[in-house]
Amino acid sequence: MKKNLLFLTQLMFVLGVLFFLQACTEDELTDPVGNELTVQKRIDHNLTVDGKKREFIVFQPAGIQTSTAVPVVFMFHGTSGDGEKFYNISGWKEKAAKEKFYAIFPSSLAYCITEDGVKSTTTKWNHYDLDSIACPGQKLYDDVKFFREMLIFLQTTYAIDPKRVYVSGFSNGGQFTFRLAVEASDVIAAVAPFGCIFTEQNKAPLSLIPIYHGFGNQDDRFFPLNNNQPLPMGPALMELGGIKKSTSTICNTFALTYANSLKETTNAAFWTFNTPTKGNSNVYHLHEFKNLTHEYPNGDNYPIAATDLLWPFFSKYSK
Repeated sequence: MKKNLLFLTQLMFVLGVLFFLQACTEDELTDPVGNELTVQKRIDHNLTVDGKKREFIVFQPAGIQTSTAVPVVFMFHGTSGDGEKFYNISGWKEKAAKEKFYAIFPSSLAYCITEDGVKSTTTKWNHYDLDSIACPGQKLYDDVKFFREMLIFLQTTYAIDPKRVYVSGFSNGGQFTFRLAVEASDVIAAVAPFGCIFTEQNKAPLSLIPIYHGFGNQDDRFFPLNNNQPLPMGPALMELGGIKKSTSTICNTFALTYANSLKETTNAAFWTFNTPTKGNSNVYHLHEFKNLTHEYPNGDNYPIAATDLLWPFFSKYSK
């Protein structure tokens, strides 16, 4: 009888633990002083902007107080991608889980475009040059407005800190990130475009914000700037007309001189432009990765993960 009672007691204990663990994955928890805590989850949202359904994924980390505002990082995918792809491969949900911030993965719309002489229908962010490649007769939707509508929604739905909003993007998403750095920098603390260059638009940014810009010397999208060859590493890179034009345009746009410092390692070249022209304190970093192709480095496709570089960069800045 005592053995049966002991067995039943142990069984009830095990079942209780299992029930608790199940509850932890489904319900909000509390910390030792009774504050509600979030659980890790993916939430899919959509908004209607200018009559068009727009989609984005929210990654919520576990263990943050529901009443405490935390940072948010947006990750914008490249051509032909979507939010789902970069939710899975960018590394930002993993970094958000560790560092306790929200990570957002929006999806762009699909357009008929003609690029490199080939017509196709694919996803594209409305960066500055979309109208030059879009097939005639299409409405090109305002993705800056979509970004602002997402941010408003997030701030009313989650505990998002409006002073710590950060944006990264890859390729076409990187080009769009540059657009946001100009046209939405009043609500963004810092940006990090990857796998792209900046084209002159003669628009003044709403705020002078820090920029971390990265690409690989083996990125074939850049080869036309160097006679269809990989980019040189280090000082020779700045002798290429297209690269020099891009970097000087960024400096001019964000009120920095072209004076810079260069740090070189075996696998990277890292420039810093931080001499202001208007008494400003923003900075532009350019990071060239040796042997990186046209990819967003995540630690699997390249030895370095962009998130390990960008989160320390982002977290230094607030509005």
